[in-house]
Amino acid sequence: MIQNIIENYKNKLFLVAYSGGMDSTVLLHQLIKIKQKNRQISVRAIHINHNIHTNSTKWKVHCITFCKTYNIPLIVEEIDINITNNIEEQLRIRRYNLIYKHLLNDEILLTGHHLNDQCETFFLSLKRGSGPTGLSAMSVETSFGKTKIIRPFLNQTKKELKTWANLNNLTWIEDATNFNINYDRNFIRHKILPILEKKWPFFLKNCFRTTKICNEETILKNIFLKEKIQKFIRFDEALNIKNFKNFQEEICKALIRYWISLKNIKIPSYKNIQRIYNEIIHNQENINLKIIIQKNEIRCYKKSLYFIKIKKNIQNMILFWHNTNYKLILPNNLGYIIKNNKKGINIPAPQNNELINIRFQYTGKILILGKKKQRNIKKIWQEYNIPPWLRNQTPLLFYNDELVSALGVFVVKKIIKNIDESNKNEWNISWISSIPFNYDNNFNFN
Repeated sequence: MIQNIIENYKNKLFLVAYSGGMDSTVLLHQLIKIKQKNRQISVRAIHINHNIHTNSTKWKVHCITFCKTYNIPLIVEEIDINITNNIEEQLRIRRYNLIYKHLLNDEILLTGHHLNDQCETFFLSLKRGSGPTGLSAMSVETSFGKTKIIRPFLNQTKKELKTWANLNNLTWIEDATNFNINYDRNFIRHKILPILEKKWPFFLKNCFRTTKICNEETILKNIFLKEKIQKFIRFDEALNIKNFKNFQEEICKALIRYWISLKNIKIPSYKNIQRIYNEIIHNQENINLKIIIQKNEIRCYKKSLYFIKIKKNIQNMILFWHNTNYKLILPNNLGYIIKNNKKGINIPAPQNNELINIRFQYTGKILILGKKKQRNIKKIWQEYNIPPWLRNQTPLLFYNDELVSALGVFVVKKIIKNIDESNKNEWNISWISSIPFNYDNNFNFN
């Protein structure tokens, strides 16, 4: 299997996730033997020391010694974090982030996951009530940022790998925590799978076949959804659900789930997807629905679903722009404000004694340029189709305590009328941001 992988890729750069355990030791040793015959390939290893075991330092030294013996470059990274909840998942995330940081361009990550790992993952997904996507467990090949993760042992049992290791007189680390059945994976490994294998010796192979079928079904479904969803994704990446009420429930939920998957986050639970359907698509009443998914929100506005990254509340923040020759950096990655000569909003310049400041909240009635009467600012936001979560993220320009403009949206008419036409002093300012505004009139705020 490893030989086939090497032959299939032109850029023969490989990084092995090397824990020092039996699986990764067999993987690394097989690559070393192949490299001895094929000098074109490049092999490196990376060891992540989790620092959660008393023998962590010994294991690190073992990995360093093994790689030094075979002249394999080894990267060692330390994880020193205090985790109390969901330890396995949190460590996995940190581990893969560290590994990705060290991957070279065109370098492929290889891991020692085997058939037993696959079945354990399948049962964990079954426990969580996952659908076909979750029950697909791990794939032999997975995209990993700009490169790939390949698991060459996924159709081989742990017993087969151990036989190979013993034949080659390999030594490896035995982690005692792998026998702690308080961890879900270990419980499945030591209490569930042995019983099933004893009753049905072919169980692991059939389990792998099931994951493969689920994976194929998921791929086919995603091909269909990828084509269909293009009709509903707006220019600002929102999901237009105006006509979803005419679709079958299963299609609606599949489209919503696929749309969220495009955000590269963990797919929300079945319960949350069902809630979106029941409270928005089916009833079309709960327009203020907000579902938290990790550090994001799913929001509904004007018959569309929006995927919003949760930002810090800055409603009470005031930023003073003392020197307009320099750009003013805004919080929450909202970009910056600059003064320029020709582009941007043309407005009266402040008087010498006026303090230029930026705020993110205003209440009350105002008269804006192009209108004949005052209106509540909430109505103005609605007229310009500014969704609620952007209203307190839009920079409001003030001279002292007087509102001048919501940058990129409107200019207050009062400030224009107060300027003596014979001594008119104007300036142009621009708000430079990547926020996709939802204007029907395509207002250009740059």
